[in-house]
Amino acid sequence: MNVTDKESLKFVIAYDRSRNECAVVAHNQTPEAAQSYLDQWSRHLRPECSFVVIDQTKHHQTEDAQKCRACRETVVRSARFQPQPTFKRRHE
Repeated sequence: MNVTDKESLKFVIAYDRSRNECAVVAHNQTPEAAQSYLDQWSRHLRPECSFVVIDQTKHHQTEDAQKCRACRETVVRSARFQPQPTFKRRHE
């Protein structure tokens, strides 16, 4: 299923610039849900970390965002991190 304007989706990564690591923390999010995630969790980030919200072009079938290959491939292709970060799994 491709995403249309009325059903745009986002995914969220946590990026640690001191370690050059990132983790996909949420995907298949509406813009409102992605913003809610940021509102809820941003205050818990360490100073060297940030969230990045990226557009999804289609719904991702993988249920667990941290295991989503499509999200990781999109980060590599379009997030413009130099050098490319290492992907890590977050521990809740």
